[in-house]
Amino acid sequence: MSDRQEELFAEIYRDYLSLIAKTTHVFAQNQADRDDLFQEILVSLWKALPHFKDQAKLSTYVYRVALSCALNWKRSRRRYQQKLDHYVHVLPEHPAASSTRDHERLRWLYARIHELPLVDRSLILLSLNSLSYSEIAEITGLSESNVGVRLHRIKQQFTVQSENIKNEI
Repeated sequence: MSDRQEELFAEIYRDYLSLIAKTTHVFAQNQADRDDLFQEILVSLWKALPHFKDQAKLSTYVYRVALSCALNWKRSRRRYQQKLDHYVHVLPEHPAASSTRDHERLRWLYARIHELPLVDRSLILLSLNSLSYSEIAEITGLSESNVGVRLHRIKQQFTVQSENIKNEI
């Protein structure tokens, strides 16, 4: 990136931040999505700067790139949501969730999994899919013994939490 392009990016960031923010508010409904889109627009602008040749006003170029990025982002989000909606209707209900009690237990388990650090979430997901420690190690890049220790600790933690709930009832 040349000094000129770095100066242009600094100018965009300084002068057109509100334009980008307004664009994100139009295309994204919640703050997390707006933050993601905002970052994507900035990255797109950074990547597009080598193609800016002063043939248009900088504001026009920023609008063009921001809108193009936002439209692409929205399309990809829509396709992703359509896939999710499709699978919700196509997949059969999980057999373990057939009874109300089983459904509550499954909800409890997923809530505990969401509390775990990301690596541990990955490990428990792979374990629940009946992968061996060696397969999990190969996928995650951890050693087989580390996988075993982590999964053992997670299961112990879940057992203690489950027993605490039983004692409270």
